[in-house]
Amino acid sequence: MDLIHPHTPAEVADALRAASAKGVRLLVVGGRQHIDKGNPVEVDAELWTTGLDRPVAYDPAEMLCVVEAGVRIHDLNELLAEGGQEWPVDAPSDATVGGVIAADVALPRQLRVGALRDTVVEMEIVTGDGRRVRSGARTVKNVTGFDLHRLLTGSLGTLGVITQVALKVRPLPKAARTLMTTDGGIELGRRILAEVPLPAAVLASPDSVVVRLEGWEEEVAEQASVLGGLTSFRDVEVFPPPLFPDAPIVAEAAVAPSALEALLDGVGEYRASLGVGHAWVPCPNLETLTRLRDGVDELGGIAPVIRGQGGLGDQTLPAPQIQRGIKAAFDPAGILAPGRFST
Repeated sequence: MDLIHPHTPAEVADALRAASAKGVRLLVVGGRQHIDKGNPVEVDAELWTTGLDRPVAYDPAEMLCVVEAGVRIHDLNELLAEGGQEWPVDAPSDATVGGVIAADVALPRQLRVGALRDTVVEMEIVTGDGRRVRSGARTVKNVTGFDLHRLLTGSLGTLGVITQVALKVRPLPKAARTLMTTDGGIELGRRILAEVPLPAAVLASPDSVVVRLEGWEEEVAEQASVLGGLTSFRDVEVFPPPLFPDAPIVAEAAVAPSALEALLDGVGEYRASLGVGHAWVPCPNLETLTRLRDGVDELGGIAPVIRGQGGLGDQTLPAPQIQRGIKAAFDPAGILAPGRFST
């Protein structure tokens, strides 16, 4: 398989124009940390974005950072830490910024920091036929037109290649603690969510609940005191905790937050983000995955696989004609990972 390694947006555009002209099917690749998300596809070449690895601008006073899409998360973290700030995605250190956005990675701290797409204020992309497009703006007063950067977030590299983004960042918390309870379950997680003021994350498993606390020293101390009145706990060093490293398949279910308990009733292993509606479930085989998806479907949710086999499942996409029209507008020759987002 051919590997394409552009180092500038212009080289990305040249590569996509040539691929469209010849009908060469491409898979856009960053750090390969989220490569299992999406349906399996057959391609002729991979276009790697890791050569687009330069910071463009960083203004701590404006809490805005502009980087090329191939910048690794560990490099971005180091840059932002110099300004006492962070992009709160908690992604693997070798992941790329563009890859995290293209996969629309669920944030462990979404309860406190919001959804990933809300942190992307401007995006530059190259469409399948080589057009360079910018969406959004670094200042709110300059925003005009459609929010194409929101459309590209989660598109899995099927509409265009992300080359540069402007990110809204936040101050690093003055204090942070990760606490693990000695008991578990959704019900305990709900009690913690209801009683502990403004936790950054409440991640429930059958045998424990991981609670992330962030803020000022006094705020975190008060939160921990309230938690201590509900259950016993211990401090742990790692956040987020490893996500079932030995499981061959991990699905990421998304349902209404109120439906989590019904979804996970009888499920032996899981990690559920209380107040958000995400649940990560390890599956030993495709049969178990199918049963999980049947339950998710009944609750009106989705359950893409983020590790292993299984893709996005066979759930029908809403408004298929509109979906096909969007694909044709951005990728007229259909060269970008055909079938990865929909069959």
